[in-house]
Amino acid sequence: MAYLESNLGKEEKIISKGEVSFLPLIPSAVFGAIILIFGISAGFGGFIAALIIDAIIILPKFLGIKNTELGLTNKKVMGKYGIINTKVMDSPLNKVNSVTVEQGLGGKIFGYGKVVISTSSGGYNFNYIKSADSFRSAVMNQIDAAEEERLRKQAEQLAGAMK
Repeated sequence: MAYLESNLGKEEKIISKGEVSFLPLIPSAVFGAIILIFGISAGFGGFIAALIIDAIIILPKFLGIKNTELGLTNKKVMGKYGIINTKVMDSPLNKVNSVTVEQGLGGKIFGYGKVVISTSSGGYNFNYIKSADSFRSAVMNQIDAAEEERLRKQAEQLAGAMK
């Protein structure tokens, strides 16, 4: 996860990473294998056509999964996704409005989901995140911890000013 580590700020540390699951590739791979079998039975031209079709089916999904990063630090939520049109999120915890998880049948069975993060500047969808509910909980807990820390510092400043 090169993006996360290379974009840490001063005194910032990674608390949680949204690991990406490659399990959603299984249906595409099975479908691609079936196409390949039919292509082989059709001869060399059919084999080449099947390879091209498989690349069109599997490669975009694989690259999309491979180019997704999501992380939580002690100060912000950050992530990046996309192949050609890349979308980058680098949002302070106090600007995160909500974190939701969407799961289909495959996600419930295999333990992955879409993490949707709504911030004051827009929404971000991170697909195929392993243990998406755990990541959502970690973000919400860190938001609470950051708010408590902010209030504690504010109280210390007020107490110091009153002396």
